[in-house]
Amino acid sequence: MKVLYRLEELPHGHHDSVATIGNFDGVHLGHQRLMCDLAERAATVRGTPTVITFHPHPLQVLAPNNAPRQIQTLDQKLSTIASLGIELVIIIPFDVKLARTSARDFVNYILCDKLHLMEIHVGPNFAFGYRREGSFNLLKEIGEERGFLVGKIHQVQFRGSRVSSTAIRQALVAGQVGLARRLLGRPYSLEGTIVHGTATGAGLRVPTANLETANELIPRNGVYVTLSTIDGRQHKSVTNIGIRPTISGGAADRPVSIESHVLDFHEDIYGRKVALEFLVRLRDEHRFPDTGALAAQIRNDVRRARRFFIWLERARVDV
Repeated sequence: MKVLYRLEELPHGHHDSVATIGNFDGVHLGHQRLMCDLAERAATVRGTPTVITFHPHPLQVLAPNNAPRQIQTLDQKLSTIASLGIELVIIIPFDVKLARTSARDFVNYILCDKLHLMEIHVGPNFAFGYRREGSFNLLKEIGEERGFLVGKIHQVQFRGSRVSSTAIRQALVAGQVGLARRLLGRPYSLEGTIVHGTATGAGLRVPTANLETANELIPRNGVYVTLSTIDGRQHKSVTNIGIRPTISGGAADRPVSIESHVLDFHEDIYGRKVALEFLVRLRDEHRFPDTGALAAQIRNDVRRARRFFIWLERARVDV
């Protein structure tokens, strides 16, 4: 998959994009259905399946205090899109100048004059341009004028509700990683580097790896069954997200830490890249009367995690 960060990078004579446009935060089940359908459509008309997206998220420019925490980093988003048969991604830098561009000018200048669309497929509620003045109907009208086809996407539902990035954020904030997994079509994942911590886990004979991540959205504080991918290999793990109240004394202003105990794993992984996938929530983070009680609870968490993985293997459930 080719990724362009400026429209000027488009090769001369590019006229065959079958495209969609949006933020695609999380690349959830609805986005995946759209992109797979787009790739099939492009193959039918001999076009290039193309995704047009923005970076940063428009609200991070227009209203930073109200901007949603992103479900994926840009690299994670691109990696997921690449797995769906998309051949070209165009990342349009979002700034105040672009925000002030009228809907008609946006279509004429960017989609027509620069990209030379064959087709574009968007949702029925698609809005674009200055103050979101553009609609699906306006886009279709301009398409008829400029000679490109505009298709309407059918929304994907889960249990009677539309799959959306907002619903996934709400699930993760509530610690409902199982629901987030169903809406995403894959486990929610954090990526980052293992850094040195306080070595408290080692003192409790449960060594932990501390993840430093660029992901904006961290699941609710608590203990989770996870999978840790290290050097391309998955390892079973248990992860605590929180402020470690038993150790810290419950100071609420402590930074949140992400600590994973990797089962049956004894390598030194400081400084290495790790992807952490969340499968199921075990419990809230609690303050215990002493470190002995904490160690006993951690051992119980590990036992529950092992039982979960045994069930997973027997049931042959695809996570």
